[in-house]
Amino acid sequence: MNKNWTDKNGTDHSGNMLITKDGFDVIECTHCGLKHVIPLVDQHVQEDFYGEQFYQKEIDNYIKRHQEDFAWWSIDHNEKYDLFEKYLGGSQQKDILDIGSGPGFFLKIGKERGWNVLGVEPGKPAYEYSTNVLGLNVKHEFFSKKNHTEFGKFNVIHMNNVLEHVVNPIEMMELVKEILLPGGLICISSPNDFNPLQLMANKELGKEPWWVVPRHHINYFDSKSLNGLFARVGIQSVYETTSFPLELFMFMGEDYVGDNVVGKSIHNKRMLLESHFNNSNNNSLKRQIYNKFAELCIGREITVIGMNKK
Repeated sequence: MNKNWTDKNGTDHSGNMLITKDGFDVIECTHCGLKHVIPLVDQHVQEDFYGEQFYQKEIDNYIKRHQEDFAWWSIDHNEKYDLFEKYLGGSQQKDILDIGSGPGFFLKIGKERGWNVLGVEPGKPAYEYSTNVLGLNVKHEFFSKKNHTEFGKFNVIHMNNVLEHVVNPIEMMELVKEILLPGGLICISSPNDFNPLQLMANKELGKEPWWVVPRHHINYFDSKSLNGLFARVGIQSVYETTSFPLELFMFMGEDYVGDNVVGKSIHNKRMLLESHFNNSNNNSLKRQIYNKFAELCIGREITVIGMNKK
């Protein structure tokens, strides 16, 4: 079934409807080249939600979980910086902007590695933690068309679990490219949604599409749409990987959806697996496995690194 909706700028968003949930339709938008909800929420409403409401309820548990799991998170963060340094080659400049920097743990690792770090974080509790506790350089605001040139130029821009919340991801990527130096890198991590394992769980296990949360996630990316977004703004994809495909646990009898106890259990198993790879100095094997997951379009989160070739 084809659905269409016109935004306030007169842009037609139309495409095959995938699901209706909580008063929103998710479509494969032919204009945007990705799956997103219609109607799109107003940008000011979205900014108010993330600036004033979201973190007020989530921040204490979010920070606590990251503190508890910091050794494991450090593996992921250091792997990203390893890749940045690899693709930048011998460049002496190591300036990174983290858009949606949260409590700042990713920037903390970068600072410890000698990077010049800057974060942009709209949530006040996360901003206060990253500045007052971690001592990081973070701006308390939204990255937007009005202020994007004020932050300077960077040779790496990082966005982790941000783009799925943005009303206009195409514009966001265009703004990011404007402040990216020639030869610089953009790194995007996002949930890998409507992936084959999710669709299999929907069909074989009768699971409702739990990954569709219209109030939180406006956009739903996969490898094709995320790489297409890079190409659309003139960024060449140079690396792609995923995280562990957590959906596999469902088919082994551990249904974590809506069950925090089971969710914590499978999270611990995933951390244990990846810690073994790290402790045995075999992260290269882990990355080869996860890169193969990416080729199969599975893995809970997808990460794409692109280079500004201009």
